[in-house]
Amino acid sequence: MSNLIYALWRAPEDALDGAMLGLVADRIAPSSSSLRPHHLVITPEEALCLTGPLGASAVEGMSAHLGAFQGAWPDWHVPGSAVPEGTFALIRSNKATTELCSDFAGSRTLWYVQTQKGFFAATSQRALICLLEGFDVNRAAAAWFLSSGSLGPTDGWDERIQRLPQGSRLVLDKRHWSLQLQTSPIAFHPKPRKANECRRDLEEILLEAIQGFDFTSGHWAFPLSGGYDCRFILSALYAKGLRPRTMTWGLAASLTQPGNDAFIAKQLASHFGLPHEYLLTELSEEPPTHVVDAFLAASGGTTDQLFPYLDGLRLWSSFAEQGIGGVIRGDEGFGWIPVSSAPQARSSVGLLVLTDFMDEATAERLSGGRQHIPEPLKQREDETLATYRDRLYHAFRIPIGLAALNDVKAPFVEIASPLLSRQVLAFVREMPDPMRTDKGLFKDIAKSASPPIPYATMGADDDRNGFLDSPVYSRWLEEELGSETAQSILPDAFRETLLAGVRKAPSPMAPNRSLRAALKRIIPTSWVRMVRAQMGPVLPGTRLLALRASLICRMVRLLEEDSMALGKARKGL
Repeated sequence: MSNLIYALWRAPEDALDGAMLGLVADRIAPSSSSLRPHHLVITPEEALCLTGPLGASAVEGMSAHLGAFQGAWPDWHVPGSAVPEGTFALIRSNKATTELCSDFAGSRTLWYVQTQKGFFAATSQRALICLLEGFDVNRAAAAWFLSSGSLGPTDGWDERIQRLPQGSRLVLDKRHWSLQLQTSPIAFHPKPRKANECRRDLEEILLEAIQGFDFTSGHWAFPLSGGYDCRFILSALYAKGLRPRTMTWGLAASLTQPGNDAFIAKQLASHFGLPHEYLLTELSEEPPTHVVDAFLAASGGTTDQLFPYLDGLRLWSSFAEQGIGGVIRGDEGFGWIPVSSAPQARSSVGLLVLTDFMDEATAERLSGGRQHIPEPLKQREDETLATYRDRLYHAFRIPIGLAALNDVKAPFVEIASPLLSRQVLAFVREMPDPMRTDKGLFKDIAKSASPPIPYATMGADDDRNGFLDSPVYSRWLEEELGSETAQSILPDAFRETLLAGVRKAPSPMAPNRSLRAALKRIIPTSWVRMVRAQMGPVLPGTRLLALRASLICRMVRLLEEDSMALGKARKGL
């Protein structure tokens, strides 16, 4: 993928030229892509820009799409025509209408803003802040980032910016300057089905979905893990006659650790006779400020998941040199882990609010009283807990949590997620609860298609947030929490609590990586999940909250700089 920027203005004096739009594109593009020219299309009334690797993306007139389509859609660029299948972001325009379209799963986020002077849309909020030439920090977004590590169900960093919901079409009538949003609520309707019939139908739908994407070009690579999702996709591609280039990345120690993704993935690739690489993602030697700023610049501050990118995004920026323009992802929505309560169901997908773990007065001050769970994300009276859990996964974790991880990668590569196809998710929403819980039915299908190689019990980069205990990152957290930005955003008492937690020495009883790996090999995952299901919601610890608060502060400063970029350029600064 690349990033996509669209601008429409109402009066000639508000028009953008190529230099201005190029400046915005330069700001949001990683430094490693500086030699790749932006794709610009400009008319007297509107402009379109794609920045980054185009890959499977396409431009037709003033229409463009990122990502990958499932099947052929010759009229994809025509406003009013059918919205394609696949995983993508789509903007299309003609003389009368501009349309924004999101895919069924919401795998790639589009943001938009309408003013009296213009209409702007982009896959990057930073681009919109540049075009608005101003920044009104959204307290609700900051509150959501603190509580959930995301921007929440609907919010953007600026109060004026809107998120296009998943499976939606936003229509701008250029003549009347009016917007119409066409969307459908996510509905689960479990039906009684025999297991063997349901399994047969799901397997058929899965193969059709995976094999409907065009992965024949050599620029597609397949990041391979040792889990169910990846090995089923690999089996389906192999059955179609494709031999994708495979890779795994993580820490050097993972290669020789039994039960690790890296260890298992190498065996899988060897079984299928595929070329396989192991790419290192060791902790960067650069200062944390450089690592964090690169992460926020790429992601737009939509996720707190810094730990996979502690190499400073060197891995992802190296893909272009290796001839990799796109990666096939195993993101899916087959069903989620067992839970025992509605709050735990929310916690399991990351949908926590501040009042879940702090007093109302502090939460009120942090959010300005603007953090609320939308009614569509609350459990319905006629809804089982398992159905509610999986509906939250489809309505929140995929379009908010997983899409945000795509934001980090999108400046460097195209992304396709065939298991998130419309027909797959629609079928899952009709499956009985037991067949969805812990991906039960899908795991049975995957096992039947898999070679007799053990499944991974630990990720190749499975150190998660352990880096926060290191002296260098502890110092960075302390410095950031003491900044003027932190003092202006965070209540003093809350900020002091975070600082005290950062200064406190890590527990010497915390299990190290080798011990965790040994325990995961001994204790069945099903047992662990059964125990966790009875333990209640998982709440963020002090150091994780300190990380989130620090990311907020640096993101606010980055967006403030973005908001002044065009003005400075006009003044020649």
